[in-house]
Amino acid sequence: MLIELLSRTSGIPDERLLRISATASQQYKLYTVPKRTGGERLIEHPSRELKAIQRWVIRALINRFPVHDSATAYRIGSGIRENAERHRTSKYTNRYDFMNFFPSFRKEHISIFIKEQSDIIGIDLSERDIDFIANIVCRNGRLTIGAPSSPAITNAMMFAFDKKMHDACKSRDLIFTRYADDIFISASEARKLFNIENLIIDSKRDIHYLNLRINHKKTAMLSKKYHRSITGVVITPQHTLSIGRDRKREIKSLIHRWINGQIDAEKTEYLKGLFSYAIDIEPSFETRLIDKYGADIIKSLRSPENAINTNRS
Repeated sequence: MLIELLSRTSGIPDERLLRISATASQQYKLYTVPKRTGGERLIEHPSRELKAIQRWVIRALINRFPVHDSATAYRIGSGIRENAERHRTSKYTNRYDFMNFFPSFRKEHISIFIKEQSDIIGIDLSERDIDFIANIVCRNGRLTIGAPSSPAITNAMMFAFDKKMHDACKSRDLIFTRYADDIFISASEARKLFNIENLIIDSKRDIHYLNLRINHKKTAMLSKKYHRSITGVVITPQHTLSIGRDRKREIKSLIHRWINGQIDAEKTEYLKGLFSYAIDIEPSFETRLIDKYGADIIKSLRSPENAINTNRS
């Protein structure tokens, strides 16, 4: 049913869709990007055609599956700021990380999950449909970092875990959020955050399609006494959100160079994106930039046309 629907929607014959599915693992461009903490991260980027099919599968099927409110990444109306905001008024935060998050989701587990969830919501999928989907979203039998389908699938497959964690934390007066592979749990008292790893292990134990392992090297205990960084957003001791001193210095340096025509168009786009992120997290920072550089300069950062014209390179 699903393959035929995709064929009618896209105009791609069934036979070609099945060939794309069978050879999906060969349709990726591989490259690495530096990790913030050192080393390199492998990115597996699907071809344009494969990416379009992945997105169609997400819209037509995966987006119908439930996602828990505690999952703050890759969702409309949520994100980095919202994730940090939920922990803003707390005093102590523990951070946990799942090892090799996307690749830990295997094709056979994805197939089981899709079959179970489709039955629950009343969508009739054949075995051929399920195998097609699993091939389309996986490379060499696993989800990848780089495919647009991976975030939506993992958010859906983590629903049962997220619900268990949310309910358990709520009963203990704790705040729980998950941003992709990062788990944040906050409390008003440090003692309430003891034995959280056991809670995480218990919450994932009976979910047969999850194969998650905690990366103990990335576990961190953060407190109000110091600046807590949650998904890159700093929660200050005064319980406000900030982008942090380093980001502010970077933005000011880029603005200075931009005004003097010392950065190219690509770097200008980076500056505009960083500026938008900064004022979303910390709106008062824009006022300080206006005081330093003038309203016209800062206003032009919001306008694509004026931003290029203001750059005197």
